[in-house]
Amino acid sequence: MIESLCVAVSRREAEDARRKLAEKHLLRTDLKIISDERYVYIPVSGEVDIESAVMKKMYFEKIERRESFRDAIKKFLGEAKISSFDTVGDIAIVRIPPELKEHESEIGNAILSTHKSIKVVCADDGVKDDYRIRNVRVIAGENRTETTHVEYGARIRLDISKVYYSPRLATERYRVAKCVKEGERVIDMFAGVAPFSILIAKLSKPSRVYAIDINPHAVEYARLNSRENRVDDIIEVIEGDAREVVPSLEKADHVIMNLPHSSHEFFSLAVNAGSNIHYYEIIEKDKVKDRIENLKNEAIEEGKKADVKNWRIIGGYSPSKVKIGVDFIIR
Repeated sequence: MIESLCVAVSRREAEDARRKLAEKHLLRTDLKIISDERYVYIPVSGEVDIESAVMKKMYFEKIERRESFRDAIKKFLGEAKISSFDTVGDIAIVRIPPELKEHESEIGNAILSTHKSIKVVCADDGVKDDYRIRNVRVIAGENRTETTHVEYGARIRLDISKVYYSPRLATERYRVAKCVKEGERVIDMFAGVAPFSILIAKLSKPSRVYAIDINPHAVEYARLNSRENRVDDIIEVIEGDAREVVPSLEKADHVIMNLPHSSHEFFSLAVNAGSNIHYYEIIEKDKVKDRIENLKNEAIEEGKKADVKNWRIIGGYSPSKVKIGVDFIIR
């Protein structure tokens, strides 16, 4: 047993706290998290500032270190250019540089051998068609592309070859869900398989969530996920183009715009649809402030005022591009 600093949080807040600690590189992954009837105790490497959490010292069991993915691929690739991959449910999705294509089977098997919870490994060959779906191929493990991803207690079923889904937005989806108050209405303009909508419906008890998508496969999964998470009485899934659907809906308290490569093309539609806009875009780093000003000007042209409540960089996309989130208040 090893003594370590830890944060004590309620069971309800534990998953969110763990994610935040991991993002800040404060989570000790060499020690096992423990719990009792009231609290979850998460070992950390230093002092942290999490609301309602209590710092203390406790003893934890050490996790025996398995061979890492990097160590496994070094055996046949040396210092390779692959350091990470996305995980959706029990599927790993990895981008393999062209010069390493001949080793993709070994790379896939290295992921399987070092991550016991992963059953399928897919190569990501970029995006395809108008729905911007990942072009994936199974390179190791079971021959399937459907899985169930669990996020803050919500179970999201999807097929990564047919729908768009980003596991990297989990914390952002939780943050938006906590912004919604009981009884409010929400329009999810580009809902996909409905992860935003479902988390909001489960956590915030809105009166109605309209989940819109033009991809029929995404719509099918959104309806399935709404039923399986028992929120189909709150979520109305609508297949169609947001430009045609949104004007027919009642005004919402929150509008979610997660179409990162072209959301700016729909902003004038959104400012007339709701009083709070949660906007996402992938954009060049040096163009962020100009984009925000342009969006504010678009609101003025629509007879509205868009005040920026906050904006943040959610993550990197390429050496020159980032994904941003902006919360607008529309008056």
